[in-house]
This record gives sequence, structure tokens and C-alpha cells, in this order.
Amino acid sequence: MLAEIECFVNWVRRRNPQARTWRDYSYDLKQFAALVGDRAPASVTFHDLDRFVTEQAARGCKPGTINRRLAAIRAFYTFLADDDPALICPVLPHRHNVKEPQRLPRPVQQDDLARFFAAIHDARDRAMFVLMLRCGLRISEVANLQIADLYLDEPRPRLVAHGKGCEERSVYLSPQAERALRAYLAERPLLPSDFVFLSYQGDGLSTTAIHKRLMRYREQAGVYLSAHRLRHSFANDLLSADVPVTSIQKLLGHRWLETTQVYVAANDRQVQADYYAACQKLEGWQ
Repeated sequence: MLAEIECFVNWVRRRNPQARTWRDYSYDLKQFAALVGDRAPASVTFHDLDRFVTEQAARGCKPGTINRRLAAIRAFYTFLADDDPALICPVLPHRHNVKEPQRLPRPVQQDDLARFFAAIHDARDRAMFVLMLRCGLRISEVANLQIADLYLDEPRPRLVAHGKGCEERSVYLSPQAERALRAYLAERPLLPSDFVFLSYQGDGLSTTAIHKRLMRYREQAGVYLSAHRLRHSFANDLLSADVPVTSIQKLLGHRWLETTQVYVAANDRQVQADYYAACQKLEGWQ
């Protein structure tokens, strides 16, 4: 099976060389191959997937991690089915997908944001995290951002983000995000790399490297936040400013509107207004 996995991963890499999706597929599929051994993909059954899910859960993997690996296996079998239409994917979503706890998104408090950014004096790092907060970029989208994706000379400066599934979307820059990005570009080393954000060795930054920078700053600031919570704050701020949820969906790059609706559930201003109006009436009766 390892030969087929290598063929699939190389295909994913050729489709989008800049993205790091192929690394995730490679790691996740090798986790699966370690369990089923060097067997032909056609010989793998849903019982093997039962064992895989059980083994992953026993190792302490979170539901989201297990489901991501199941998605990688499905993509792998879809690829193989081009050559063998009779091949059946052993992943049964209704049987194998692990239910994830439905947690409401938690934006970062303003005081914590202020302390976090006060700890950042590096122009590159400030630009990266401002793009997450003010433009809603995922950490992978920041890592994959390239010079050719920047359109700073347009009347309304924007950039092109490379989202999940190789999908692209236009991201508009707030004045704060534009200032932070221009400040970094003014001192960015003149190197042949196509990536916007460079390591000190002159290469593109990995998502792991960016995450380590975030952990360093949050430790210095004495706050807890994540890259995704910066993105949550972006969505929450837009919702508070009465931006239509369909526009927020497009700005975040969500495929399904239901994904964006969780922000409405977390901060439904109509529900708040109804509740406090009822409280005012109830207190008046006392």
C-alpha cells in the first residue's frame, strides 16, 4: 500500500506545489498503512477501519484528528478508483466518523489582544497575526501566501488566499492590516523566494514555525489564544458590525453557510435583545 500512497501524495503535490496539504495526507495515510500493513488497498475492509478508529482513539487522538485521517483515506481511494472503478472505499461515514463536540467559537477578549500584540515587535510576526485577526486568514493561508497573491496597488488593496481544497478567495485588507503588511514588506529581505513571509534562513515559514511564534508571544503576554481564535474574533467583529452572514461566509472561505452560522449562534443580537427586553418587563412587574 505504501507505493500507492506515495503515488497519491505526489499527485496531490503536483496539483498544488505551494500548499502543504500533501504533507498532511502523507502523514495521515502512513498512520493507516502502519495498521493494515503492506496489503493491497482492495483487500482492506470496513472492519480494518473499525480497528483504525479504535486504535486512534486509544492513542488519545481527538475526534477532529480521526475524522481528518478518515477524509484522507477517502480521498486516497477516490484517487485509486480512477484506475479501478470497482474499488470500494472501506470508510463508512455513518459508521466510522467520530462525533465532535459542538463548541461555540470563542473570540479573544480585547484586553488579551492588546497584551498579545504589545509583545510583538517584529514586523513580520505582527503582519502575520494581524492578517489572521483583521482578515480572517487561517494559519496555513498565511504560510502559503505568495508575492504574486498581493494586490496592494488596487483602489481597495486585497490579497488572494489559498484555502482548503485548493480553493482561492479574495481577501480585502483593512487599513490596519495593510499598514502591518507594508511595514513588513519594506524590510523583507530581497531574496528569490516567492513566499511573502520568510524564515531567517530565507525559506517560506511552515505552519509549525508560525504556531511556535504565536506560543512564544502569548507566553510573554500571559494570555491564551490560538490562530483559529484570532479568526473567530474576525468573524465575531464582523457580525457585531451587522455584516450579513453570507458576506462573512465568503470572507472566511466557508463552503457551507451552516459553518458560518455557528457565529450567529454564539452572538445572536436578536436573542440578546429579546432576552433583555423580557427582563425589563419582568423587573417592572416586581
